[in-house]
Amino acid sequence: MSAQTTQEILAQDAALIAQGWTRQFTVLPDRVREFVELYQAAGYQVRVEPWAITAQEDASCEQCALIGLMRTIYTRRTTPPTFSEEVPNGNHH
Repeated sequence: MSAQTTQEILAQDAALIAQGWTRQFTVLPDRVREFVELYQAAGYQVRVEPWAITAQEDASCEQCALIGLMRTIYTRRTTPPTFSEEVPNGNHH
């Protein structure tokens, strides 16, 4: 699998955001499952995308040994949040 260019990553990011996804953060692969399970338990759909910026596209990555290893986590709600908390007078929201 070849690395995506910065422009391809930005275009994909914009497309996902337009579809209602929110970029959360980028994480090492060994932590992905933990965060996927956490977000799913909280009622979110989760999408994991490769983090594929190379030193050629971003000079700040030149010395980074993690190029191509990281994963970016996106989430979106599966259903709108509901608020059924009881207020002190006994009424529900």
